[in-house]
Amino acid sequence: MKKFDIVVIGSGLGGSACALVLSKLGYRVALIERGSHPRFAIGESATPVTSKKIRHLGEIYDIPEFDRFSTYDKIKESKLDIHCGPKELFHYYIHEKGQKSVSLDGEIPEFIVQTPEVDAQYFRSDSDEYMVKIAQEYGVIYLENTSVENIDFSSENVLISCDQQGESLDIDAQFVIDGTGFRSIIGEKFDLKVQGDDLNIPLKSRSIFSHFKNVGDFEEKLNEDDNFVDRSPAPRARATQHHCFDGGWVWVIPFENGVTSVGLNLDIDKYPMNDIDAEEEFWSVIEQYPIIMDLLRHSDNVRPFVKTGRMQYYNSEMVGDRWAMLPASAYGLDAWFSTGLASSFIAIHRLADILHERVFPGNRFTRDNLLDYELAMKKEYLHVSKMIHGMYKSFKHYDVFKHYCSLCFMGAESFLANGGAKKGMDLSSLLLNAGDQGFVDKFGTIYDKVMEWESREEVIDSEIAMLNLYIREDMEPYNYREFGDPKMFGMHPKVSVC
Repeated sequence: MKKFDIVVIGSGLGGSACALVLSKLGYRVALIERGSHPRFAIGESATPVTSKKIRHLGEIYDIPEFDRFSTYDKIKESKLDIHCGPKELFHYYIHEKGQKSVSLDGEIPEFIVQTPEVDAQYFRSDSDEYMVKIAQEYGVIYLENTSVENIDFSSENVLISCDQQGESLDIDAQFVIDGTGFRSIIGEKFDLKVQGDDLNIPLKSRSIFSHFKNVGDFEEKLNEDDNFVDRSPAPRARATQHHCFDGGWVWVIPFENGVTSVGLNLDIDKYPMNDIDAEEEFWSVIEQYPIIMDLLRHSDNVRPFVKTGRMQYYNSEMVGDRWAMLPASAYGLDAWFSTGLASSFIAIHRLADILHERVFPGNRFTRDNLLDYELAMKKEYLHVSKMIHGMYKSFKHYDVFKHYCSLCFMGAESFLANGGAKKGMDLSSLLLNAGDQGFVDKFGTIYDKVMEWESREEVIDSEIAMLNLYIREDMEPYNYREFGDPKMFGMHPKVSVC
């Protein structure tokens, strides 16, 4: 029988980083992985919140490897053996069916926001393997090719029965962290997962994705148009590109090894679930948008296409006696806003705070001592899912979209400006400013208008003017980028808010 203080199940980037932090705090930590590394994973795009949070965790826990991993530039300076790509922009472009020219009525329907520093697009098979190796250097016991067969929780401890390549392995722990993702091992054990029609959120989306080589350069397509004036603060190839259309969007994330991650995301209200083959459906949608098709015309997919069901789910309980879930196990959202990595590292800080300051010192392993952690995730889940739902419904009208899209950046930058990257368990400091009720209420006002306008074929000029005024005046306390100002032309260079 092996004994540990904490067992983390699942060695994705979040699980490995969580195990590392807890080991650095002095706990005996095991990290259990049913497979091995390297392996494929999505959730590749970091954000300013992700980068700053990783760096802060490195500072407070004295883990210099976190700092070296935190941005594209630092990865390159440190010569880490991690394939990645630079993320210097959030790039958005609205497409119409059959559209061949990049300009519509003389306008380029683009919206660009530059990041404060060059964030990373992580090639996850490399980044996850790197984090597992670093965790072991900090004392984590890594058990790969080890499947958990049973978990028995009691008031005294947790007994975990494993199969390690045909051999039985029994573990005695004080606390378990579930980092197993969608198929949450604890969610399944206690029948906690809520999904499908039982979900109480309006967002309903699904995805088809793969990795490609020989993807075209969107900037070359833009330069072919006489109406194009390049005001972007950085090349679009150094961006997470979002190619949006009524009913969905496509992510394009280039890495430096010649591979590009491409994912088609669909609003189930407009593209219902079906049994069509993943690759066949992917191309049947892409072919309706000639500009996107041109980017992929000469590409080759280097991985099989993956087709998901509805991506949204949550667990009715995210903590319990002697256990807690990391965000990817607790709930599922959508790739929009790239919140996955940020939410993971925010949760690691919160959970480390609670375990180190409240749970272990007082031997208080019951659910009631962990409820703040659960409440934070549930508030973020409801807030972010509503924001993303509004995004899908805004794609129909470019003028609505470019104003509504700015709300995500206002939420993220307000979170950072108020010290969010440095805060642990604090219910007033939540992802995309979900802990600021004033912001949440103001966002809700615009969300309601987007829902009203989505059913229309046209939004009149006076309504767009009203929306613009609301963004510039009512949202002014959160607006660090002059969003809504016509002189910006929808191009917003980097600012430092923290």
